[in-house]
Amino acid sequence: MTATTVMRWAALCLLVAGVLLALTAGGSRSVQAAGTRYAVTVVPGERVEVRVTSGVARAVTLAAVMPGMGHALPPVETVEAGPGRFVAAGPVFTMDGVWELVVTVSGQRGEELITVTVLV
Repeated sequence: MTATTVMRWAALCLLVAGVLLALTAGGSRSVQAAGTRYAVTVVPGERVEVRVTSGVARAVTLAAVMPGMGHALPPVETVEAGPGRFVAAGPVFTMDGVWELVVTVSGQRGEELITVTVLV
């Protein structure tokens, strides 16, 4: 095998790896969880969205913790984007990885903390 052939194969492998990475990146999956008063669906992304699927919420706050790295971030307020839809007013996650997200829901049924694990 010549050096040119090796370089072509290496370039092809890098191209395939890049395409696979592009196809799988940004594919954040929603996470569903329920407490005793509310149920939520969390949609990770640049601005995290929380959909309150059971119960009527007035406010939602998000607090992210990355146990593997020892990171705990201050709570982030959300803005109501529609009935039962709340979008983070700022960044929630500082890096990629596994996070525990504490979703505090306040509404007609009182206040409840629901914790979900999110892969960013």
